[in-house]
Amino acid sequence: MASIVKRGKTYSVVYYEGEGKNRYQVWESGLSYTTAKSRKATIEYEMEQNTHIDHNDITVSEFLYEFVEKYGEKKWVASTYDGNVGLLENYVHPYWGDKKLRSIRTKTVDDFYHFLLHEAEPATNMGKPKREHISPSTIHDIHKVMRCAFNQAKKWEYIAKNPFLDATLPEHKESKRDALTPEQLQRVLEFTDRPDIYDLYVVHCAMQLAFACCMRGGEVGGAQWERFDSEGQILYIDRVIDRVDKKLIEKLSKMDILFKFPNLYPGTRTVIVLKQPKTEGSIRTVYIPETVAKKLQKLKEMQMKLKQELGDDGYMDYGLIICQANGRPIMTEHLNKRFKEVLTQLNDPTINVDNVVFHSLRHTSTGVKLRLSKGDLKAVQGDGGWNSPDMVTRRYAHILDEDRRRLADEMEQSFYKGKPEEPAPTATPALDMQALVNLISANPELLKKALESVQLANNT
Repeated sequence: MASIVKRGKTYSVVYYEGEGKNRYQVWESGLSYTTAKSRKATIEYEMEQNTHIDHNDITVSEFLYEFVEKYGEKKWVASTYDGNVGLLENYVHPYWGDKKLRSIRTKTVDDFYHFLLHEAEPATNMGKPKREHISPSTIHDIHKVMRCAFNQAKKWEYIAKNPFLDATLPEHKESKRDALTPEQLQRVLEFTDRPDIYDLYVVHCAMQLAFACCMRGGEVGGAQWERFDSEGQILYIDRVIDRVDKKLIEKLSKMDILFKFPNLYPGTRTVIVLKQPKTEGSIRTVYIPETVAKKLQKLKEMQMKLKQELGDDGYMDYGLIICQANGRPIMTEHLNKRFKEVLTQLNDPTINVDNVVFHSLRHTSTGVKLRLSKGDLKAVQGDGGWNSPDMVTRRYAHILDEDRRRLADEMEQSFYKGKPEEPAPTATPALDMQALVNLISANPELLKKALESVQLANNT
């Protein structure tokens, strides 16, 4: 049997688990009366049916495997799944696996993060790790997935409180990448505008799409000709290129894989896929400047020529706008590599190659569009595929602040320093009697109407 105990403004459900000497009391606290009443009934029913789970026995690893199977496989897209499972396998299971789920407290979490930051070795596939210990960035990633897991544990009524909510995280500042200035970008585009060299011109067009359409690397690589309206200068973005672990293809239900590219090397662990974007907000229509549309048409002509020269055996046509000279897809990491090579060859002293990536073009695009639209967040959000204008505001607040400062300066000049002058009185023009007589003589009806107006005014 279970009982309800009021503690302050909340209620607890109290019951016993275990048998004999191992019998212990369980408190599920912090509940409303309605929740406590429902929980009490559930526990008593489970005990009668012998289906009640002894929460004290379940380990962290047992719970996390259940969490990944029942939550992760349904909610996470492939890249998220792969990353989260990797974090759990590399860092959580080895150190916490055998601990009882109910034994995890906020102090336990803080101790764990301190251990990761100062003692634990980073996981690596090969070679020597770049860092001696786990980076604050990785700890923040671990925290994110564990907080989600323990929220689910609370919903499943394994625990009464999520210990990760009040945990102390190491200080972590996201490294900010440089965004190219419009002038710098112009120089890079001029350098790569070489239709005589396909490998260079395809990078040029990829950069044009990333900038003009505010596209992510995966979106650029996943763009297809059938989604491009050259006459309307419209591109419909509803797919991205990605690399997925082969064993996850059939396992994950929300991946929405549209196409799997054949592997050139059968022994590889991953497969390149064309899939739907992570969020519905990323699915959008973008309007392409005429100049960029013409460049894409030129790229298509070059691809048709390559297809003729290489034949069906040499050219693999997947309908991709941005692709290798043999039609194969170009991944984001390859775009980034080629972009950095271009910047290195350009040797522009104003560009810090180490602090600029292909994704920087999206930042440049957003900044330019915010200024051109005078801070039209809704329009910029739509172009960039963000779920809400707040995401634009958070990331690009400095640009909006610049515009607000400029507005204050304009108010200073126009209102405070440039007070509007009183208009000079205008002199009443003298009445030209001769002109009036000539006008009436030419149009007698005008005099009649004037006299009628005067009479009407006098009567009123």
